[in-house]
Amino acid sequence: MNALKKFIRTGSLLSLFTTMLLLLSLSPTKLLAHEPIFGLGPNTIFKGGFGIETKYEKELLTGVDEPERTTSFRAEIMYGVTGDLAVTLSVPTIFGYTKRDSEGSRSGIGDISFRTKYRFWRDDKPGVQDAAAVIIGIKLPTGDYENTPALGSGSTDYLFALAAARASRRWYYFGNVRYRLNTKGNTIQFGNLFLADAAFGVRPWLTEYLKPDLVVMVELNWESRQRSKTEGQIMANSGGDRLFLSPGIFLTLRNWAIKGGVQIPLWQKMNGSQRETDYRYALAIEVHV
Repeated sequence: MNALKKFIRTGSLLSLFTTMLLLLSLSPTKLLAHEPIFGLGPNTIFKGGFGIETKYEKELLTGVDEPERTTSFRAEIMYGVTGDLAVTLSVPTIFGYTKRDSEGSRSGIGDISFRTKYRFWRDDKPGVQDAAAVIIGIKLPTGDYENTPALGSGSTDYLFALAAARASRRWYYFGNVRYRLNTKGNTIQFGNLFLADAAFGVRPWLTEYLKPDLVVMVELNWESRQRSKTEGQIMANSGGDRLFLSPGIFLTLRNWAIKGGVQIPLWQKMNGSQRETDYRYALAIEVHV
């Protein structure tokens, strides 16, 4: 049975990847806009266009009891309603949630999310573009939260964000703030989450627009989570603050991109007794059609 599940899971991933490659080979040329790897940017997609992204993510937590590893595969589809308005569906599959103790590991669909992005400001100048956007999203309790380890939070949560950027032929600057409002799920209400990100990118070599293009990025990612509650009581071992330094790369060729990065914790202050993040990393493939 386990072998069958692994075969189905692997086959699904390969099918999705193959579909992306077919779309890539058949689609006309559409240039990709750059955005942070771990934060959010203001860029949208052309009217009627689709952006398809598959992302592999991994996180290691240590410090209390046994290490905890979360590995996930995330598929995102973005659609351009207009040139300034885009909607995105994000479906995570947690296929390697592992703890080296009696709790073992589990796999399955996580919490599906949906978000809209409206670019309300864009200013084009010779060689420079400035832009800003507002993002609103919702996360649904589609992941199993009744067993351990849980694949979802069991709650319907809401995202509110503001992002801005300046892009030129050589330099990129990004900034965004995000607030996730969490509601009660099952018996636990996880603490609300505030995130702030700043990113800086540079194109080491100026190339032709239809040639392979490399941008090197460095991000600072701040996370601050409030304490969680259970049955109306504050949980002592919950909430805290984290600051990450996140180097990464963004390699594009016409309408497709490969991007990846690693989040290195610079400072962590967790409340009570909690695991801390050793590292996070992400690798993604994206195509616009």
